Amino acid sequence: MVLRALVIGSAMLARWVAREEQAREGGRKRHAEGYSSTRDGSGERSVRILVIGAGVIGSVYAAKLLQSGHEVVLLARGRRLADLQASGLILEEAESGQRTVVPVTVVAALDPEDRYDLVLVPVRSEQLAAVLPVLAGMRDGSQVLFFGNTTGRHARLVEALGDRALFGFPAAGGVRNGPVIRYVLISQQQTMLGEPTGATTSRLQHLKAVLQGAGFSTTITADIDGWLQGHAAFVVPIAFALYRVGTDPSRLAADPDTVRLMVRATREAFQALRADGKAEIPANLRTLYLRLPTAFAVRYWRRVLAGPRGELWFAAHTRAAPEEMRALADELQDAVRRTSRSTPDLTMLLRTTPMNGHI
Repeated sequence: MVLRALVIGSAMLARWVAREEQAREGGRKRHAEGYSSTRDGSGERSVRILVIGAGVIGSVYAAKLLQSGHEVVLLARGRRLADLQASGLILEEAESGQRTVVPVTVVAALDPEDRYDLVLVPVRSEQLAAVLPVLAGMRDGSQVLFFGNTTGRHARLVEALGDRALFGFPAAGGVRNGPVIRYVLISQQQTMLGEPTGATTSRLQHLKAVLQGAGFSTTITADIDGWLQGHAAFVVPIAFALYRVGTDPSRLAADPDTVRLMVRATREAFQALRADGKAEIPANLRTLYLRLPTAFAVRYWRRVLAGPRGELWFAAHTRAAPEEMRALADELQDAVRRTSRSTPDLTMLLRTTPMNGHI
């Protein structure tokens, strides 16, 4: 029976990895359907978009939306503002090394007379408090897409902005080296969108079409809060495993005991949240964590962490966002406690201090 389980598990893992590699190679461009009255030269409707935050995610989505014919304005500050004004958006695709330079309109502050169809907000959770007054002060009624893990904050954001608020999550990662954004599109994950009410509205369908037209494979979920909770249960153990080794993914790859603890912690979180109906977990992660033996998941993550994806997918953001990761960990722990399920490995892992890796 054990041998049969191992054979079946090996076959499942092989198929899963093969599908993953195939997805990475697949093209993802689709024609957009817009929702403003302006049209570009191709006949597609264009959208006027403000992106608040010019880090990796804001830069990648802004550049590709610009390239697909939309009008994009970036709000940036400090050195990033100076780099964008001097050089434009410089993107380097990490796997191919292909570099593109995209001219972009960049501002340091909002003009109250400006009007936008959409405001994209790809900022960390601890930065939301500073951004909210800016968004609430916009008089044009533009739709606002919070583009990060806002689990536990939806009620406050909806209270501040009313029905202008939308929620989503990007499918990209990377690092910023001076003026250059070195990035990767994560084919294993789709750009997620959701309404606070769970409805599939026309504005959400239009936004999905705009993002797909810019090359982002996009999905609408009826439970964006549950999806974000599931994502936290996935990414928080990876982050805290990285904190244990000083956020060096190659060191984590070389530490099978910590990777095993990480996998078991995620499995516990998934099982607890699913039992309580609180999380929407993608099929590939359900397979890896809930169907395959721990040894296969450990092998997979050691392979990922040892390569460039370890840095681009996880380590760069983990290193830059200890406050956000601690906040997400607290939200995850609260959610798991409410299920009354035992999660000893998750509890042990989350004792790690994000700032220095000490227990």
